Amino acid sequence: MAERAATAARAGAAERTGAEAGPGRVADVLVVRDRAGIEAWARARGAVVRQVEEDWESITYEARAVAPDGTPVRCRYRYPIPRAAAMRRLARTYVVAMAHDSDGARCHHVRRVIPVGSTEAELRRNAVLVASALVELERHPRCGATVVTLTAYTVVAALEWEG
Repeated sequence: MAERAATAARAGAAERTGAEAGPGRVADVLVVRDRAGIEAWARARGAVVRQVEEDWESITYEARAVAPDGTPVRCRYRYPIPRAAAMRRLARTYVVAMAHDSDGARCHHVRRVIPVGSTEAELRRNAVLVASALVELERHPRCGATVVTLTAYTVVAALEWEG
């Protein structure tokens, strides 16, 4: 525990919390103040820094490791995107709502994506493709969603979204 506290201090830790890591296990979550902090923490443990969340205003990075006592440990860094860039990202963000049948029920998914394209039609089509791929990657094991089975019923610019 003292080793983790010392490492947290060296990594520029801002906050330390506990989070569920599985049946009866609690993971330590260390939140650092900057990208250098998470990279140093990960390098010291042989962990890989991965992007785990993204929206129009921030990107969250995370590295996972196991402490010497066997406790899972995560280190996170949330990079706040500068306001001007965040507003440009928001203007390019689309909300895509999709559904598919799963075990006799209707399963719905909504994703925010930033597609690439030069026309409105191309942006909307690419938003559906990206959102469908995300849903398949994230939810296929749980509900069986695939790009083929998902049907988009709403594709709208985030600035126009009233959901």
